[in-house]
Amino acid sequence: MGKAWWGVGAVGVVVLVVVGVLVAASGPAEGPVVATPKATEVETIKGFPGAGNTGVPEGTELEVVDGDRTFAVDGEVVEGKEFRGFVTVTGRGVTFRKCRFLGGKADRVRPLVDTEHARDTVIEDSEFRAAHPSPSVDGIWAAHTTILRSEFSGTVDGVKAHSGTVVRDSYIHDLTWFPEDPDQGGRPTHNDGVQAFADQTGVTLEHNTIDLSTTRDPNAAVQSSADDLRVVGNYLDGGACVVNIDHTPLGRPLRGQHVTGNRFGRVSAYDCPILLSTRSELESDGGNVWDDTGEPIPEPEQHD
Repeated sequence: MGKAWWGVGAVGVVVLVVVGVLVAASGPAEGPVVATPKATEVETIKGFPGAGNTGVPEGTELEVVDGDRTFAVDGEVVEGKEFRGFVTVTGRGVTFRKCRFLGGKADRVRPLVDTEHARDTVIEDSEFRAAHPSPSVDGIWAAHTTILRSEFSGTVDGVKAHSGTVVRDSYIHDLTWFPEDPDQGGRPTHNDGVQAFADQTGVTLEHNTIDLSTTRDPNAAVQSSADDLRVVGNYLDGGACVVNIDHTPLGRPLRGQHVTGNRFGRVSAYDCPILLSTRSELESDGGNVWDDTGEPIPEPEQHD
């Protein structure tokens, strides 16, 4: 499925200094790969997911899997793998635990992991990092998928969310911007932490850190045209507006929009925590505050 975007870019300001080690993603490994110490956060967002409590636990041995892989067996459990190729899931109830998804060199627009044609996929304590960053590589294209305690970095979008996607206790940061993107007609990439699509329903983002203040010219931490969206209890930062809810791809009002109990950083190009298109309304929006002061954020801006 091709990428889509709406909105305008913003100049990101780095508020987290992240030092990490990315395991080389080419050639066979001698024995298992051992998960390296996690990146160090110079500034910690207290109580929210970060480098120290998401992704593959330090010291976990990972078996290298070269080349693209498809998982079609219902109920399969995959644990402790480092995938140096693209992963597609078509089976029902496939679970990934403590895995690292690095991808390969993309010959078309694709994600490190694709669960769009699967059901009830679960991904726990895993990492999504592009070994070969490209304007064509996203983290995951997800449907009917639950993602827990996982870390995303280095791709264009973190999560492209279709119906039934749940992202919880995860860390999305340091996405990769490119000045030219063939999928955008040669214009720059428009990076989103999570993008939820029109004609989709039931996307839940709960207690995550989605921080695009560390990404150049990001579009939004959360960009959505999906019905029944729940954005609850997250730390959110970065973008033209941090959360952008847009009915225009559908041409009708969106149903069931809930953005509640979130803490917002200050980095957005238009000093805009939440943007609603002209026919978008929030069913609930209580408890959204600035992280640094605890004061309520402004009322959402509203325009197309």
